[in-house]
Amino acid sequence: MAEPLKNMVDRAVVEELADRFRAVAPRFDSGSFVTDLMAALPDLELKPRIEAIARRIASGLDNDYRTSLDFVVAVARAEPSVEGFAAWPLCTFVEIFGVNDPIASLAAMEHLTKRASCEFAIRPFLRDHWEQASQSLLEFTDHGDESVRRLSSEGTRPRLPWGMRVPRLIGDPAPGLTLLERLRHDPSEVVRRSVANHLNDVAKDHPEIVIETARRWSEESRTDPKMVSHGLRTLVKQGHPGALEVLGFTTQPAVEVRSFTVAPDSVAMGDRIELAATLRSTSGDAQRLVVDFVIHHVNKAGKTSPKVFKWATVELAGAATVELTKRRLIQMASTRTYYPGSHRVQLQVSGTVLAEDAFEVQV
Repeated sequence: MAEPLKNMVDRAVVEELADRFRAVAPRFDSGSFVTDLMAALPDLELKPRIEAIARRIASGLDNDYRTSLDFVVAVARAEPSVEGFAAWPLCTFVEIFGVNDPIASLAAMEHLTKRASCEFAIRPFLRDHWEQASQSLLEFTDHGDESVRRLSSEGTRPRLPWGMRVPRLIGDPAPGLTLLERLRHDPSEVVRRSVANHLNDVAKDHPEIVIETARRWSEESRTDPKMVSHGLRTLVKQGHPGALEVLGFTTQPAVEVRSFTVAPDSVAMGDRIELAATLRSTSGDAQRLVVDFVIHHVNKAGKTSPKVFKWATVELAGAATVELTKRRLIQMASTRTYYPGSHRVQLQVSGTVLAEDAFEVQV
């Protein structure tokens, strides 16, 4: 199993921040900073560790927020640049302590988000200071740094993973889509991928708006087709005919399944399953098919929940046959816990389930 992410927020991160704050704020007690945090962190998960560091930064600086913020920004702007998990608490400092001072806090984010994304930090400002936060994000879409432009898209995602919910972003996607319109041809792939992820979030609540937007974007020669495809991925997995049409897939596949198997019948953690399928076209015309597989994972209560995984895009000529194979590692992960029991696996073509098999998990 991969090492938990929380372990990346370790003594090295704490000591780096201690040294950096001591460099910009000579009265900062770097020794007690390290001692206090190393006593607290082992009992905390990832985000609580980041929050604990941010709070300890605050307690080690001036009581005045703007004075403390100047030190935080100074650390963010210093060279060599602070990066990774050492940079994240700087953003969280603003998220926790800066909501009552939106002018200074939003200005600081321009610098902080270059080191670690302020996508979480911006959320309480969107909740409590909508007009000011929205205006800053609109201005950021023209920024020269891709990390700042990305914040405009990522920070307004309706269903940002790990992010605070901002109900108005879910209820009305228009403000977020206004930002995406300005970023859809961004030269940075990092920004365009954020645009796609934002679009995919909107699709979960407003699929028809996303279909209309994706169709219009697809008609523009400058549009990145990978961005559109990634933005429609949830709708494609659901077999939404509008999404399939925009991407040029056959919406009503004419195929028969000659065989579909999952082997071996029983696996332990660290084993792999192999899926094999043979599909034959029952049409005389060529078809462009999206093939997925669905694993119904057993949960702690013995019930199952489905998860759709990409398999292949198939260009199938009339009356032709295609054979597909796919291997998948069965292992615990931060986002998936396996429990013993029978796991159903379904073969899905353009959103339609056509066959099923199963494997047993031994834990």
